[in-house]
Amino acid sequence: MPNNAKNFVISSTPLRVSFAGGGTDFYDYYSKHEGALVSSTIDKDIKVTVKRHNEIFKEGFRINYSKSEIENNLENIKNDIARECIRLVGINYPLYISTISDLPDKSGLGSSSSFCVGLLNALFNLEGKKISSDELFQASIEIEINILKKPIGIQDQMAAVFGGLNFYKINKNGNLDINRFEDNSGYVINNLFKNLILIWTSIQRNSSDILNEQEKNISKNISNLHFIKNLAFEFWDLINNKPNAEKVGNLLESGWLKKVNLASKINNKEVTDLYQKCKSLGAYGGKLSGAGGGGFLLMSLEEKQIKNLIEGLNNYNKININYNPNGSRILFSE
Repeated sequence: MPNNAKNFVISSTPLRVSFAGGGTDFYDYYSKHEGALVSSTIDKDIKVTVKRHNEIFKEGFRINYSKSEIENNLENIKNDIARECIRLVGINYPLYISTISDLPDKSGLGSSSSFCVGLLNALFNLEGKKISSDELFQASIEIEINILKKPIGIQDQMAAVFGGLNFYKINKNGNLDINRFEDNSGYVINNLFKNLILIWTSIQRNSSDILNEQEKNISKNISNLHFIKNLAFEFWDLINNKPNAEKVGNLLESGWLKKVNLASKINNKEVTDLYQKCKSLGAYGGKLSGAGGGGFLLMSLEEKQIKNLIEGLNNYNKININYNPNGSRILFSE
């Protein structure tokens, strides 16, 4: 084992909420028109543990996530992200991987990309390889988009790697311009997050069908995507001018009403009914996180109204969220 290699590593990688610009991070859009997004990492994360597995166990790979896998052959690993991360980093010895997530997967908070980024970060550290944030970002795109051909954009990887509340401009060549929100007093960020709440729809969905359709529809949705991109600029201006819950809710809703036109399964009756119920209980507006179809509703309302909403939605789980300035990081390494 090389001198700088490790035996046991734990990484922590945040989940994220996207405020505006989702959909403009697809290659077919930003390569022609440039993309723009505003998102923030939150105080919910995915922790990944990787360990050199003792050969005495007679196991090539033991992987624990929502399922458990024990395989001797890399090709037989069903978790496609784990398999390709191991392959890309070049690990050829027995390996133990375990994950813990604060919130369910398939919920619109970027969990798949957070897992990918967190696992890559841990595996590179295990190997004693130092990589930059840009290299980690590119490696995660290589896995999810280039190798696994997932019909996704690049916003989830951006948030997972770089962390914080940011305005991202995606240039036509794929390079990023990142404008990080600086709030030394914490006033604006605290004021923003105290008026936000996540409502769990209890619907976990595979987003591939929605995203495949959305990707195919890009050419005929250009006007909607331009509108959504412009909202990212408006949202960033709002944040930089002391936002209030009503203005945030109105902007989130404007984006949501355009987003439902991008693919047929983004919205459904249960989501619509829950959204309207939230508004009747005092929410100004919001959006469904991620690709759509289920997951979490992100709603904006006055802090004093949150108790009323929680009591009115007694059949749904509610999650308070706070700001997390960190991207993927190594918590422990020995």
